Amino acid sequence: MKINSVLSIFIFTILINLPLKAEVNKNDLNEFYDGCLDNAKKSDLYEEGLKICKCAINIINTQLTNEEFQEIFAGDEKITDTWMKENIVPNCNFKTS
Repeated sequence: MKINSVLSIFIFTILINLPLKAEVNKNDLNEFYDGCLDNAKKSDLYEEGLKICKCAINIINTQLTNEEFQEIFAGDEKITDTWMKENIVPNCNFKTS
């Protein structure tokens, strides 16, 4: 009986400590956010851009692992554009004109 209790606690502890989804590296998120804000400043829509940038960071960090982030944003621009159109544009009230 004691072994089962110890084993149960051990397994429970392991499961609790396993992340459900790895987060994106904070440096990569900061770099993305800074670039997003720079684009918002250039378009004279800083306040709206600030909201979109925060929304984008939240989506990226909840949907992607660091490896996925690198594959999407450090590679082919077509992949980046497609991912942004499918995930950021419809969810962050981003208006394309």
